[in-house]
Amino acid sequence: MIRLLQFFGLGFVLLMMLNGLSWLIDDGGEQGRMQAALREIQGRDAVTLGGSVGVGLRYPQMCVDGADFYWDGQDLFEVAAVADLILDQPAPPRYWIVVAAPTAQSYDNGASASERGARRREFHRLLFRHGRFDMIGGDWRQVLVTAVTPALGYDAWGGRFHALLHRMGLRAAPKPPVDLAARDLRTLDPVAAATGAEAFTERQSAHLERLDYYDGTIPRRAERAMLAMHRRIRESGGTMILVVPPMTDAVRSATERDLGREVREFEAILGRLAADGVVVSDHWRDPAFGGRYDLFADNQHLNGAGAEAFSRSLANELRRRNVLPPATCPGNQESTDFPTTVGREMLQGVN
Repeated sequence: MIRLLQFFGLGFVLLMMLNGLSWLIDDGGEQGRMQAALREIQGRDAVTLGGSVGVGLRYPQMCVDGADFYWDGQDLFEVAAVADLILDQPAPPRYWIVVAAPTAQSYDNGASASERGARRREFHRLLFRHGRFDMIGGDWRQVLVTAVTPALGYDAWGGRFHALLHRMGLRAAPKPPVDLAARDLRTLDPVAAATGAEAFTERQSAHLERLDYYDGTIPRRAERAMLAMHRRIRESGGTMILVVPPMTDAVRSATERDLGREVREFEAILGRLAADGVVVSDHWRDPAFGGRYDLFADNQHLNGAGAEAFSRSLANELRRRNVLPPATCPGNQESTDFPTTVGREMLQGVN
């Protein structure tokens, strides 16, 4: 009996040591970037929240003093949780731009069938560092994994072991980080766009089918999260703006064909959010961009030139609608270096 207790006691100490290391080690630097991004938001007029399609908004071209907090794979539940965190900090923004694309309402990174559990754990780790241990979207699984066994649930360990195995000659070299500056200069080949759109919608359909099979309540809960976020922003004197960025005609057509139910559901949610006072700006079918493959880096993400053009167009629209104040800077000047928010998107998914 004593040996058994010693065994469990030693295991507990080892686990606590690994947990401590997992809080200190941030191989990808993502926690550091998240903390830095939060600091940048304080005192700004606007913030961008959402998935990697947020790369299509550039505040200098909008003539808005804003900061970005969009991340690859960020679902709407995580958007709402981060908004609560920002609202509890000093000097929150006045304008809250949420970027989302059709099918975004169908993702819950904390769901048992989700392929994005690591993304949810990153957001829990961020919230933990600010003393917030509540569930995101009712997700108790990833809260438990992150809080009790972060050494097991933290994907950075996988990167460390991959690098070690590579040095031993047992694994291929890790993929290099995404070169965002090069991506901004990339243009999409229309032929490749058609092939890529088919592959993308096929993967997305399979993922969403699994999510819906295990939990058909995700869209309704995502809508409630957005409504609660909007009402809290409104109570603070702010304005929530939901922007649907443009995508190529290739991926739009494939998505409407394969995921038509989800597209119609997303549009219905937009209508209900607009009726509650959310400013909705939907450019998913914008003819000024859909056929302009030279303005896209891939089917879902605008390149630097496309992002600048879209940002100027969006700002003009929002000013015509009296959402944004009159511009006080030359916001429609063109750039040549296309500044981006480094490290916030891996260009693997859309939401």
